[in-house]
Amino acid sequence: MPSDGIGAPVFPAAQEAGGAHRMQVVGISASVVVGTLLLVALWALRRRLHARELELERKAQELAVSRAAEQRLCEELAEARRAEEEARRAREEAVTASRSKSAFLANMSHELRTPLNSILGFAQLVERDPSLADRHRENLAVICKSGEHLLGLVNDILEMAKIEAGRMTLVDAEFDLHDTLSGLSEMFAVEAQKRGLTLRVERAQDVPRHVHGDEGKLRQVLINLLGNALKFTPRGSVTLRASARRATGAHDGAAAGRVRVSFEVTDTGRGMAKAELAELFEAFAQTATGRQSREGTGLGLHISRRIVRMMGGDIRVESQVGRGTTLRFDVRLSLAEAPDARAGGATPRALRAVGLSPGQPRYRVLVVDDRWDVRHCLLKLLDSVRVEARSATNGLGAVAQWETWAPHLVLLDLRMPLLDGYEAASRIKASARGHETVVVAMTASAFEQNRALAAEAGCDDFVSKPFRDADILGLLTKHLGARFEYEERAAEPGAAQGAPAVDLARAAAGLPAALRKDLRRAATRLDAKAVQATLDRFRPEDADLAGAVAELARGYRFDSILALSSADEEEPS
Repeated sequence: MPSDGIGAPVFPAAQEAGGAHRMQVVGISASVVVGTLLLVALWALRRRLHARELELERKAQELAVSRAAEQRLCEELAEARRAEEEARRAREEAVTASRSKSAFLANMSHELRTPLNSILGFAQLVERDPSLADRHRENLAVICKSGEHLLGLVNDILEMAKIEAGRMTLVDAEFDLHDTLSGLSEMFAVEAQKRGLTLRVERAQDVPRHVHGDEGKLRQVLINLLGNALKFTPRGSVTLRASARRATGAHDGAAAGRVRVSFEVTDTGRGMAKAELAELFEAFAQTATGRQSREGTGLGLHISRRIVRMMGGDIRVESQVGRGTTLRFDVRLSLAEAPDARAGGATPRALRAVGLSPGQPRYRVLVVDDRWDVRHCLLKLLDSVRVEARSATNGLGAVAQWETWAPHLVLLDLRMPLLDGYEAASRIKASARGHETVVVAMTASAFEQNRALAAEAGCDDFVSKPFRDADILGLLTKHLGARFEYEERAAEPGAAQGAPAVDLARAAAGLPAALRKDLRRAATRLDAKAVQATLDRFRPEDADLAGAVAELARGYRFDSILALSSADEEEPS
């Protein structure tokens, strides 16, 4: 074919050109694909790098947070270490302060109680003189009462300190509960009479006589409650009631042989508002009446409640303004057998020993104390009841006297120079003969821990200063079986029963209003001359009342005069 012949030479060339073009296109497409793939790969790599950067940034932040937390933890640990160190130093300082306080209280107790022991002891010695005039007995009664009052204040402060230090403990011993109640009646009879009040002490028949318990602390509570009642009762009466409920099994937390004794002190005084009752037992707290009287420390009721709670009870109070106050509490005591014939039964407080009963050995007692006044007082007391006595001034002298004289009983002070009482007791009790000698520790310290230390040293008993005649003679009866003859003691001057006090209050209320007003004004000004002038105006009509009020004025008892002269204004509405 001519056409084929003509075009034949051209076709191969065209074919070659098309093939080259296709190859070029294919090359371009491959480049595009490779480039695209590279871009995709780069984009993916970039995303991964970005993600990695974010991860690293996140971990860096977490690390920063962790480091900050670690820094805070280190700071907290350092703060805890500082706080622990400060707490340790504070504990050491507290322990040091507590030891210093205890040492101070022990020294103060000794320094205060020792002279009080001499004051009360020699007053009792003088009182034993049968030839003593009544006016001197009256002066001695004032000295003893003032000494007892001062001792009470000292005891309150020391008891508060012992409560704070956790050192107040109960001292269990046998005592006569009936005698305790009778003694309280005698103690407050004169005060009640001077204030024109009726004092009643009522004891139920079920109250046991011989019990085991802490007589000293029970008396402390009752003295505080009775003292407050008399102090804040301008007229009327104060009554102490005692009753008992014996345990028959393990109910009420008490085993058989124990008894729960309840006490109630009721007065017809001014009373208290409900708002005052909430803080009545707080330390150093006083009611409005107490603040007005400017008497007391505000510690008595706080200490009394703590003591009663230690004895297994609590104090409850009921009061109404203008109608008086009633305080009730109960304590757990153990029943005790009646003392045997050797002790001669209970000795009334109104009797004083004048000597040993016939048919007894000549007892020998060694008195050991570094103070002359204490030794002299005890030697005089023992001599007055015909007990042979010698003395020593320190522990070395005590051991030497014991070896050569062989006393039956040693009264041994615990704080002495050269050789203290603890070591002296240990040396005496170290031998077989020493076990037959009764060693009684004496101390003016306030802390009962001395009792335990004295027992560890071998002491058989313990007596606290200031002590009374009955305390020392009771030791001879308890440990040696000594029996004494007693002589009726002269009645307390001015002691009176409740009836004359009631008559005094009624007589004062019967005075004309003008006289009562003048008497009240004179008592308010503390003007004894004005009181006497007012008395002279009604002395011819009522000499007994005038004499009684004059006695109050001589004793500076203007508070009692004010109470009598204000009787008509104190009636509750």
